[in-house]
Amino acid sequence: MFTETNIHPDSFLARLCSQEPLINTAGKEPLRQIPFLRWDSSSGSKVSTTATIVSVDNGNDAFKGAMLNAHTPFLHTRRIVTAYAPAKKLGGTSEGITTWQVNNSEEFWIGEDALTMKAESLPIGMTGDRLPDERYRRYLFACLVELLLEAGYSTPSHDFQGEYNLYLSFGIPNEEVSRGGVNEAVRRALTPLFNTTYTIRRTDERGEVTNWIIRLVELNPYPQTFGSFVTWYYTVDGTPVETDIVKHLTLDIGGGQFHQCEVTLQHQLQGMPKLRMAASLLDEGTIAIARAVREQVHVLHPGIRLSDVEAQQVLVSRHVLLEGRRTSVDRIVSEVIAARSQNLLTHLRHQLQDERSFLMFTGGGSILLAQSLQELVRANRGSQSFLFVPKELASVLNAIGGYILAQAKAQKAVGRIQETRETQ
Repeated sequence: MFTETNIHPDSFLARLCSQEPLINTAGKEPLRQIPFLRWDSSSGSKVSTTATIVSVDNGNDAFKGAMLNAHTPFLHTRRIVTAYAPAKKLGGTSEGITTWQVNNSEEFWIGEDALTMKAESLPIGMTGDRLPDERYRRYLFACLVELLLEAGYSTPSHDFQGEYNLYLSFGIPNEEVSRGGVNEAVRRALTPLFNTTYTIRRTDERGEVTNWIIRLVELNPYPQTFGSFVTWYYTVDGTPVETDIVKHLTLDIGGGQFHQCEVTLQHQLQGMPKLRMAASLLDEGTIAIARAVREQVHVLHPGIRLSDVEAQQVLVSRHVLLEGRRTSVDRIVSEVIAARSQNLLTHLRHQLQDERSFLMFTGGGSILLAQSLQELVRANRGSQSFLFVPKELASVLNAIGGYILAQAKAQKAVGRIQETRETQ
């Protein structure tokens, strides 16, 4: 039985922790799909379609996706390391590794498979720096297919797996979103993805080929770290939980960036509380530690030159490939974390000293630095004033929050459609 005292038992987060089905108080499941009108450039008009609800957290270290199972009321998540490598041909085929092709691109590998070869470093930073890279776009759409597979959307023994129009929540760095929407750089980066047809060819490790067509018919950017707050604050019904907390601070330690997101809950005499959000970038995240590990590994083994993404994986796995063997570098990683994590944790001292806020720690870095981070927090805070998101969810929680936000928008869209039909 789930008993975490700082997570409300009715919250979306509590349901996920206890692995309960996502059914609301009316006995209904969340929406999987909604009727939608998308723009068709060939006819110059809008056409009716069905849009499938999906959420993506566009993380620097990994793709994180969330969507409801195709048949059951359970949420599925998928995390795929941000790694890309052109596929190599062995005897005319790429043997034993799932290979991808998007539209007429080169064949390529992604994630852990790419890391077994010489992975290329994809851009790290802001949305405008990352999305224009064609390799990153291919990686993104391959990951979307993997998420669909994870959620049970495949049809066994079929070459063509169907056409999917996605209603997408897309997490971007907090500072790129304001009350007025996204900034111009983000808008320019997202525009080419919108309502464009992508044909994805997937050849699995057994050589079986499937083809998928994906189109993003709706793109709703959201501030990444706000997504984690949403899972803590809302129920499956979409209503706020009852809480006496009025100032909630999410500290999201990611691979490329370390963000904070402060939400003030202004309770009203009537109606739901008003939310005021302020977010900022505190540091560059665990990439600085990963690069320090890379330097130390290179000093001891000059023949090993790690890319950023490879260094991140060494930091997590504590192993490198040395002379063909998977070799432990646990001592190096431990020493670097001990020496360099203090710089990152220094940014927390102000938050720990300011006792006005409730603190929630999430992100992959909160898992990586769990021991030193928890020792620091517990030495300075009472047990009711903070929450460490369980490690099973910490690295994907922003994407789950994006899914909840997509649900809210989709419900409103369905309501507008019903109103239009009733007035006709």
